[in-house]
Amino acid sequence: LFTFSIERNYRPKFEYLVDAMGGGVEDVKAFPQYFAFSLEKRIAPRHRAAEDAGVALPLPDMLKATDEEFREMLDKERELLQEQTATTD
Repeated sequence: LFTFSIERNYRPKFEYLVDAMGGGVEDVKAFPQYFAFSLEKRIAPRHRAAEDAGVALPLPDMLKATDEEFREMLDKERELLQEQTATTD
């Protein structure tokens, strides 16, 4: 983490965390590995996919999972949301 550029790595990722994801310093303190993931290839696409699916996933779960595990998590969370919606109707 010490070799990353503040302007090209930390700042854009932190701004995305705050502005797009509604996160903050506590999230980074709990999961500093966040900064090791690519904003363009991992963080933003997965955040958008989770948001589009209407689910919220903890940062470590969302980012550390393989692509297949991530899709499975989204599917499972979507099913849970649909079940909850069906039981409240």
